[in-house]
Amino acid sequence: MLPLDNLLTFCQDGIKPKVLLREGETRTVQAYQLQRKGRFYTCECPSWRAAGGWPETRTCRHLISLLGGAYEEARIEQLKKTAGKQRVTEDDDVRVEVRVVKKRKPTPEDEEDEDEEEEEEMPLVKDASFKPLLAHKWDLETGQDPTNWHMSEKLDGVRAIWHGSKGTFLSREGNPFYAPPWFTKRLPRGNVMLDGELFTERGGFQDCVSIVRTQNRPDRWKFSVTYQVFDCPSMKDSPFEDRYKWLKDTFEGKGKILWVNVVEHEVCKSRKHLFEKLEEVCEQKGEGLMLRQPKSYYVQGRARSLLKVKKFFDADAVVRAHEGGSGKNVGVCGALRVEMLDDNGKPTGKMFKIGTGLSDAQRRKPPKIGAVVIYRYQELSNSGNPRFPSFVGERAD
Repeated sequence: MLPLDNLLTFCQDGIKPKVLLREGETRTVQAYQLQRKGRFYTCECPSWRAAGGWPETRTCRHLISLLGGAYEEARIEQLKKTAGKQRVTEDDDVRVEVRVVKKRKPTPEDEEDEDEEEEEEMPLVKDASFKPLLAHKWDLETGQDPTNWHMSEKLDGVRAIWHGSKGTFLSREGNPFYAPPWFTKRLPRGNVMLDGELFTERGGFQDCVSIVRTQNRPDRWKFSVTYQVFDCPSMKDSPFEDRYKWLKDTFEGKGKILWVNVVEHEVCKSRKHLFEKLEEVCEQKGEGLMLRQPKSYYVQGRARSLLKVKKFFDADAVVRAHEGGSGKNVGVCGALRVEMLDDNGKPTGKMFKIGTGLSDAQRRKPPKIGAVVIYRYQELSNSGNPRFPSFVGERAD
């Protein structure tokens, strides 16, 4: 048996971390602080924090960058096998003993089997027959009392519904995402449906959209994309508490999948508690919060049992024209002329411009005419136009 202290230095087959951290030592990667804390590694990024489950089995792209992909893959693989059997926790200090298992080298037969799996993959088609549960906005001044509602972070990712019967992810509009076979291999099949977000990191919406919409690039998913699951539509006749317990029982412990996390929920104690949590998330560049009514059922379409809480609002619009820029933006797109869409995705006839939030690359190659984009704004004016609209990204649906 090998104590975890030693595992942090050597993994199976003698794999070492690229950088060896001492107890309590910290490093900064892409503005996030990484630390060897107690007997495991931590990172301040949302992917690590949202992972749930045992801290010693969590990782993220920043830890992988610092410690090395081979090391992290081997470390997590070993811990997943035995951590639950020999785990003792005292406060934040985790003690784990792990049996070292020599990894079997792949054979030519294994490679042939993998090739056959990919060749047998069926083409994916759109299926808009299922409509996911959508949230209403919670007003910061007049919103109902959130006490006893379930509260979670609103993630800046791409909504994705797992259809076990199809073996694929579909967007909320029913368009397929081409996740690599290894990403979906251990997800439940049959009539099981999961609701969640394909997610990279806070502020990583554009990168996430680019990854999940691209075919035949499975390398871009590895160590970048996680599936943050928060509901189970196939248990629609059970209250949320039962659905959430099933998710926890299925994806934590022995059933843990490295890139699948159950989004953490906590019971809201008061309006003050809600605003404190909202401030905490926003300070860390998060999107906002979600509120779920206790004992609520899963319904298709927009419902008052699910509310989104944000300092800024976001909405959809369809691009109708590109307007030329001036000054430093001469020769490229200066603003998008868009038409507002209502909550059901229908054009309203109200036109306005989005001139901020576009990167230099997006100004050179703006979203196409007819594309649906997301914009963020502070509030609506008396005439119903969004004040200070800012471009967020193009919808992946």
